[in-house]
Amino acid sequence: MPVPGVVEESQESSEPEPEPEPEPEVKTKAELASELKKAMEERKDNLLSGVAREIDEIEWPAFGKVLGTTGVVLAVIFGSSVVLLTVNAVLAELSDQVFAGKGIQDFFT
Repeated sequence: MPVPGVVEESQESSEPEPEPEPEPEVKTKAELASELKKAMEERKDNLLSGVAREIDEIEWPAFGKVLGTTGVVLAVIFGSSVVLLTVNAVLAELSDQVFAGKGIQDFFT
């Protein structure tokens, strides 16, 4: 029995159902191999030109900046070497004074 003032909704969807996707075509191994070979040949031809293009796109630093950075790196290496060698010499001298030149074998006798 219909109720007055009520609109019935249709159970059908207003959206169309999606069509099934076509299945991908199946290629033989020979076809895949020939396509791969062709792509590799094209890539080989373009490799050197691609490398040249990439080198052109690099933003190279100024020569003075490179020299400055290299100088800082060398100074840090030299300074840390001096500090570590000094600490090593001090600890070696303390070790000689504390243990009076005794080796590990002398502590067990």
